[in-house]
Amino acid sequence: MGLFTPKYPKSDTPGTDPQPLRRESRADRKQRETSERIDAALKQGWQNAERASKERSARFWDDYERLNGKGSVEWS
Repeated sequence: MGLFTPKYPKSDTPGTDPQPLRRESRADRKQRETSERIDAALKQGWQNAERASKERSARFWDDYERLNGKGSVEWS
């Protein structure tokens, strides 16, 4: 390698430059697994909250139209 050549040569496909090979330590693995677990739990919680919100909204409008008659709300 010359003075001005990169330490790790560029790969043919952009965005996939080779990374230096380094064994993942136990602490790194535990941290990665923990963050993946937290991300999955947050995503699932958000999806559950969205679903519950839509169900509550649908029940509200069903009750509203049942009590006030069909067409009592203009949805334009």
